Amino acid sequence: MPIFKPSQIARSIYEINGERLQQAGIKGIILDWTNTLTTKKADSITDSMKSWMTNMQSRYGIKVIIVSNSKPPMGDHGQDHEIPALFEAGKPKKKAFLAALNMLETRSNETAVIGNGIITDLWGGNRLGMYTIFISSSWAKPRILGAVKRLFVKVLRV
Repeated sequence: MPIFKPSQIARSIYEINGERLQQAGIKGIILDWTNTLTTKKADSITDSMKSWMTNMQSRYGIKVIIVSNSKPPMGDHGQDHEIPALFEAGKPKKKAFLAALNMLETRSNETAVIGNGIITDLWGGNRLGMYTIFISSSWAKPRILGAVKRLFVKVLRV
């Protein structure tokens, strides 16, 4: 698999099917925070996002951890401390992903990385042999880098 090519592409986490992940042997999910679960300035996640993460764990037996390069948000990040989180993680460094694997108690080939970063999430996860899901979020502000990213993803789809 090419190093920057995702295993799957989705517009939001709600397009990700837990049964499909389970069939692919996924037992853990590493989720990005900014522009994957929340907008850049958000301090918490929505109830529906909490419900999605809880459903992954209770219905499909897939553990979830948030791993982000962002600073920790104020408050409890809307999680009720049920979902572990590593902020200022230093992705795409292997150390960040290995720490998450350790907390999830999963192996690389049993773990999915879900995020909107081509370098931080896709490259970081792919080079460790993880299942990667690129989130092309609609709330990210369009910029030159964003336009290049979208073009890059279009090329990868072929």
